[in-house]
Amino acid sequence: KPDCLPPAPPHLPDRPVPEKFLAISADGNAAYVLLDPYEGGKTVIAEAARNLACTGALPIGVTDNLNFANPLRPDLFWQLSESVRGMADACRALQIPVTGGNCSLYNQSPRGPIDPTPTVVMVGLIEEADHITTQWFKDDGDVILLLGLPVDTQDPLQGLGGSALMQLTLGRKTGRPPRCDLETAGRLHSGLVGLIRAGGIKSAHDCSEGGLAVCLAECCISQQIARHTPRLIGARVDLGPLLQPDPNGFVPRLDALLFGETQSRVVITCAPLDEPKITERAKILGLPVTRLGTVGGTELVIRAGDRSWHWPVAELHDLWWNSLARAMNA
Repeated sequence: KPDCLPPAPPHLPDRPVPEKFLAISADGNAAYVLLDPYEGGKTVIAEAARNLACTGALPIGVTDNLNFANPLRPDLFWQLSESVRGMADACRALQIPVTGGNCSLYNQSPRGPIDPTPTVVMVGLIEEADHITTQWFKDDGDVILLLGLPVDTQDPLQGLGGSALMQLTLGRKTGRPPRCDLETAGRLHSGLVGLIRAGGIKSAHDCSEGGLAVCLAECCISQQIARHTPRLIGARVDLGPLLQPDPNGFVPRLDALLFGETQSRVVITCAPLDEPKITERAKILGLPVTRLGTVGGTELVIRAGDRSWHWPVAELHDLWWNSLARAMNA
């Protein structure tokens, strides 16, 4: 009870506490860990930290939940060992303390062991209210920029290994997942938070499962102003310039540009007048930056050379918002 508390010592005067904010992210990708436990372990930490950076937060701690099968089988124990090694390396590189966690083993069904599934919950700190950033597009005419390389030129599969696209089209998890370069990840996270604190960033969303096309769609449809009232806004994106050969003659695959899951990428938006200064700041911070298009309209339009795709954002929202209900009713 307040009246039972002792009086504060005279040498400890009341002081206002600075207002700060917490951001929380939860991540996991069992397909990546199945295909490459070490890279998958690194990726789960890096993606959680990237999600925090998109809100304007820097990580202050992480807890894990390790879900694996029978560790008495050498191959399954190897999955556990390698994924934990990857997670530990990522936490050291990104300087994120592990506050605790738990481990669930012997998970299997009559069909066999589960896919190795380490998941994490990470907490970050936002210093000021003005730094809080959301993922959805804001205003007609805003410029859409990509921070990070559109495609990893060192990856033979260009980010398609273990991707959602491969799972949907082939019906199985296959290919080596995208590599997670921790130095690049750390530079992106700190650089993005720096850009947000400097002002001008209106939205930020990471490219992860489903790649760039899914990221753009989520930015168009994810704002809810009431339970059943979304705020939808379209976008016009031109990938044609990215399909031109680079100085080394490399030309990315179109499906990799659209749906590849190359790591350490974030889609941001800004007002047209802020584009030059944000682009210049990003280059100073060592972040590749590419102009993708503009916000506006009632459709998500993606062009690539002489090809184009149009999706009404209302249709995209319906597919996303009602997907669970349709799956349960099927």
